[in-house]
Amino acid sequence: MFTRYLAAGALCLAIVIGILPGSVGSAAPRSAAYKLRLSWDLMPGAVTYHVLFFSDTETKTAPPVAQYRDISAPGLELDMRALPEQALTGYWLAQGVDREGRAVGESVLRPLRTAEMAPTAPLILDDYKGMAYLPVYPVYAWVPVLNASSYEVEVWREPDTARGKAERVRHFYTYESVLYDEAGLRLVGHYWWRVRALDGEGRGYSDWSAPTPWQINAPTPVAALGDSITHGGGAISTPPCRTLYDWETYATIPVKNIGFSGDTAAAMADRFEADVLPFKPRLLVVMGGVNDFRSGTPAAVTIRFLRQIADKCRAYGITPVFVTATPINPQRMAGSFGMEEAAANWQRNQRQINDWIMAQPYAVDVTGALTDEHGDLRSDYTADGLHPDYEAKRYIGETIGRYVTTHFPTITDKVGT
Repeated sequence: MFTRYLAAGALCLAIVIGILPGSVGSAAPRSAAYKLRLSWDLMPGAVTYHVLFFSDTETKTAPPVAQYRDISAPGLELDMRALPEQALTGYWLAQGVDREGRAVGESVLRPLRTAEMAPTAPLILDDYKGMAYLPVYPVYAWVPVLNASSYEVEVWREPDTARGKAERVRHFYTYESVLYDEAGLRLVGHYWWRVRALDGEGRGYSDWSAPTPWQINAPTPVAALGDSITHGGGAISTPPCRTLYDWETYATIPVKNIGFSGDTAAAMADRFEADVLPFKPRLLVVMGGVNDFRSGTPAAVTIRFLRQIADKCRAYGITPVFVTATPINPQRMAGSFGMEEAAANWQRNQRQINDWIMAQPYAVDVTGALTDEHGDLRSDYTADGLHPDYEAKRYIGETIGRYVTTHFPTITDKVGT
């Protein structure tokens, strides 16, 4: 299966310049006045972030007076009592760092006095408001709460009539601050979700976050069935609820995301009726096979299930558009935490799968531009060797978008109407 991205809650905080950890890790009151929260925009290619504190704007080139390192989410809650006075009256910035430890971006330098003081509820980290459609398998993410032991997550569906009652359709407990929904949301309607932190006894440690509203609509004229490359996420630590590493973001037309991290072609075929049919797409983009060939599944087996998907599409009056399976980079995979070794014959199976795909009536080739001279996924396009990152996802989305709008103008003209 595809290895899911590192949970944003797995903070590796290192206070490295003349600071003691103070009360970090000890019990704290729910509305602790000594807490503050920083947040910043995602930076393409950033696997982790460093937060640097400076005494004033004139000394940015000098060593910072304090810093927190290796933060996997674009946000941080911290104990003000652990900061030196120069930091409290100074400025801060976040620096994005890639897998090799190189800086790949930097936020604006801001006064610490403008930070969010004494936060009482988790800060949600998702871009669903900016997506055309809610993915069938949403991912819930938030800035980790300082000293929290675990979290409680709820998803509610509003009633169809004024006389009905809201129904809780999901209820999770998790130790991480990134949570994948493996059941999927398929029923049309109004939804909202929220999260709160819990203490070591399972009691509320923070307030509930403000409800985050969702709307699920049908029909969706164009949808995409696939694995984690379709589901989204990238640069190891950024989950699929962000648009940065979501190829659908760049497709120029609304695309319903029916990706599921870890899927093989067999799994995609198996969930076709449950996941695709409720949304009544006229066109289905199909992108799979990577999890098959990297694990050594023979190409003939993968092709059999891709053919099943094509047959199911035609049986239900859906036009399938197949997209070639992207390459992998075994060398970078070998250095990624928890990544399985790629099968020795993966390139042969990939070629056979892609030859079949390109022989279909409607097919899009995205593989060539992502492949290096050795037939591997270009190392500058991937952090973990398996998932294409920002530039590659943008290329994939733009290429699919151009193909669909060119070949299916009567469908895309009606999208969103």
